[in-house]
Amino acid sequence: MLIRRTPKIIAMSRMILAAVFLLAVRIQPSGPSPTERTGLVLLAVYLGWTGVVARIAWRSWWWDFRMARAVHAIDIGVFIGAVFLTEINNSDFGSPFIAFAAFLLITAANRAGWNGVVLTALTLIAGYGLTGGAVTLLGYDIDPYRFGRHQTYMIALAIMISWLSADQRAVRLSPMTESPGIPGERSIRVMADTLAFARTASNATHAAIAVAACEEPGIDIYRDSDGVFTHERIGPGTLPDDFATDTTAALFDVPRNRRIVLSSDNRLAPAAGPFNHALADACLVSCGLVGGFASATSQGQLLVWGMADACIDDLPVIATLARDIGTAVDREAMAVLARTLAVAHVRNAVARDLHDSAAQFLAGTQFRLESLRRWIRDGRDPDAEITAIKLALRGEQSHLVTVINRLRLGIDGDRTTDLVAELEALTAELADHWHVATALSSACRPLDVSMNIAHELRQVVREAVANAVRHGHCRQVTLDLARTPDGAVRITITDDGIGLPPDKATLRPRSISERIDALGGQMQIATGASGTSGLRLGISLPAVVNA
Repeated sequence: MLIRRTPKIIAMSRMILAAVFLLAVRIQPSGPSPTERTGLVLLAVYLGWTGVVARIAWRSWWWDFRMARAVHAIDIGVFIGAVFLTEINNSDFGSPFIAFAAFLLITAANRAGWNGVVLTALTLIAGYGLTGGAVTLLGYDIDPYRFGRHQTYMIALAIMISWLSADQRAVRLSPMTESPGIPGERSIRVMADTLAFARTASNATHAAIAVAACEEPGIDIYRDSDGVFTHERIGPGTLPDDFATDTTAALFDVPRNRRIVLSSDNRLAPAAGPFNHALADACLVSCGLVGGFASATSQGQLLVWGMADACIDDLPVIATLARDIGTAVDREAMAVLARTLAVAHVRNAVARDLHDSAAQFLAGTQFRLESLRRWIRDGRDPDAEITAIKLALRGEQSHLVTVINRLRLGIDGDRTTDLVAELEALTAELADHWHVATALSSACRPLDVSMNIAHELRQVVREAVANAVRHGHCRQVTLDLARTPDGAVRITITDDGIGLPPDKATLRPRSISERIDALGGQMQIATGASGTSGLRLGISLPAVVNA
């Protein structure tokens, strides 16, 4: 019941210390002196006061927080006065000095953090010293040893508690367990697990998260009510667009327009008056805790309610939970983006392979069938061409099987092949298929590259020859391979076709460009490669792609 209930603990401790102090003075064997009787009256009044403060602390977090500074100042004054009144003429009596001083410093640490401890310590030390000087001037004898000992105790306590309270508002929650499932496909499960964790960590019966994606209309609201998870998507306008602009944590009371806000630097501040409580209204909540979060992909709020006794100790917990939720939302969004990009990459790669192989091969086959029709009309024997087409179809089938295996199994990056031999076989196949003359020259034999690079360059050559025949109406294609001193690979593909028309001189073949860009290479296009006609593609791949 008393976990994270600092105001109640402070109120109860104050009342117990006042009662013990009063009892210690009252039951002395020698009886109280005149000054101690004054101290008894002071302590009796103070005990009644502590009862009033304790009742407020148990009934209203708002007034407990608003009165905290005044109550703390009264505590310091009573402490200094009571110590002097009860010990000034009694060398045998030992008041609960250490307990009371520690109580004041710990109260300051919990209420105001490190700064509060330092200010309280300075006030105690200065106030005790000034009071001692004033009492001496009035003619009372003060034991220098006891006086110095008290001052030393307060200084030592102040140093220890200041050090311990330097980061006393840092919340250390048990980390949320990783939700099961595949990242990017478990957003609902992540929200359900996060809500359950938030509800348990804050000792609440209900929790809700509202998330507004940056680029999507509508708001998703997730709720957990006693372990029952629900999700709904509300349209634009149901909640104001700025419902989650305030990312601070707050303990709120809607009917009374009261809030205690925890700022980003862990300072507590009261706030009265109207405030944005759109999510609380949507969930029909009048009192609770709210924490906002703003991530790279969305913004939102965490709302918890149904705590048996909410107080300011819950604010750091809510702030930490809200930040963790923002991180979880971002992590899942990044996983979705990564999966989307991976799928898009695979789709584009498959599309390029099909375009540069199957689609171009079918276009070439259609071209050969038209030629075969003319052969038959001219009375020529079609058997040789039919056999050639069958062999070409078988070769293309083998190529498609290779592509499918690449998708299923991937490519062994350690394997290499001779690019010159690969392209010699390919250009011979393309010459038969497109009925054009092809030639390949290379001053470097063998020219070893990885299997993946060889596949990509084979597809580039397929696409280049198909474009030269279909669009450039060429009769000859020439390839030149070279390796530069720094290890880069250069390929020059030249045809004797009509080249590019002036209005399309700056166009780049999409499929070829995508492959070269993916390999980190460069490509230059020049028309008029053969006198006044033709096209030349100059391709350069960096040395890092070589085996």
